[in-house]
Amino acid sequence: MSGQVTTERSVRNIDGSLERALHWLLLSGNRAAVAAVLVSVVVAFFAVSAQTGLLAVGPKSAAASAFASGFISGTVTLVTIALSINQLILSRVFGSPNELFDQLNGTRDLRQRIRDHANESAAPNDPAEFLELVAETLTERANRLVSACENADGDYPSDVGDYAADIGAYGENITEQVESQTAIVNVLEVILGTEYAQNLTATEWVRNEYGDQLSETATADLQAIDDLLEAIAVTRQFFKTLSLQQDFARLSRVIAYTGLLALVASVALALVYRTGSTTVPARYLPVLVSVGIGVIVTPLAFFIAYVFRAATIARRTVSVGPFVPPEERSDDG
Repeated sequence: MSGQVTTERSVRNIDGSLERALHWLLLSGNRAAVAAVLVSVVVAFFAVSAQTGLLAVGPKSAAASAFASGFISGTVTLVTIALSINQLILSRVFGSPNELFDQLNGTRDLRQRIRDHANESAAPNDPAEFLELVAETLTERANRLVSACENADGDYPSDVGDYAADIGAYGENITEQVESQTAIVNVLEVILGTEYAQNLTATEWVRNEYGDQLSETATADLQAIDDLLEAIAVTRQFFKTLSLQQDFARLSRVIAYTGLLALVASVALALVYRTGSTTVPARYLPVLVSVGIGVIVTPLAFFIAYVFRAATIARRTVSVGPFVPPEERSDDG
């Protein structure tokens, strides 16, 4: 193919221990596990610092005022943010009948397009199975285009056969990485890259360069490939919307639960301190304060964990078409 127009045979692979760890932290990892890691780091830092005397947590320290004022106000602020997020999620599910019908019709049009290309009676409801059907149909159409090139009378442009083979491999790679009945975010993760955009551009190039040399059957297959790549682009954005709505709804609930525990822990730790003394022996204070701070920062840890994933998804799906900003093509950082 043209030196400036290339195809992608597979979705993005995660290589290297550091890249896999970063990918788990930012995107693929369970958010509760990510939050637990963040809390553990905070607890370990305060435990070591308190034991070594780097941080003062004794009876005459300023810990009491920190728990009584700073941590309580911070927890209340974070819970308020959670309520704001909850209102944002609710605003997305409200709408007039006309708006709701438009959303439903748009979804049904997408499903009908895939159903027609796949020659199926109905498209699956499960997101993973739906994407798998798109990828399988894409591979089938690409293989048909390869066969048309191989069986055609006379010379057929080699670029068309190479293009079709790459598109078929791309569809097979998506199928291999999709698992049925999995979470939407895991389905979305497969198509987060910009491969679809490169393949859309390559499809446009092939049509413009060799469209008049293709048979009717090959032209129909090329059009189907274009439709299916567009469907991947639209499906990616739709799954992004569903994934972020689910995550933010879950986040607001988790912060409501952990925020109450954090508020109780802040008040309890403040009341442990008396004027010049504490209600527990001083030797237990480093462990008590470290664990207490761990409980207090748990809502913030969950907030950071979910924001990590939301920001990563938003950054890597900023484009819905073949215009791909340079930063979307770069690695996570």
